[in-house]
Amino acid sequence: MTVQRYHFHCVGAGGDALFDLHGRWVLRPRALKPQADRVAQALMDDAPAMDWTDWLVDVHDARGRRVLVRAFVDVLRGR
Repeated sequence: MTVQRYHFHCVGAGGDALFDLHGRWVLRPRALKPQADRVAQALMDDAPAMDWTDWLVDVHDARGRRVLVRAFVDVLRGR
């Protein structure tokens, strides 16, 4: 099994975005969803008064291919 680097970009509906320029090393593809949840939760914890309804974690592999999209609202609902 090979560790791969993934980028966890956070994007909002109004064109707002926080780009993960460095990426994170992830051992297994099944660990992507929990890592995306941690990224979303950390951002929401830093700005709790903000409306996160339309935000997504947009995960890309090292080649720039989208491998996962996770809605912040799903993280809030525990899905």
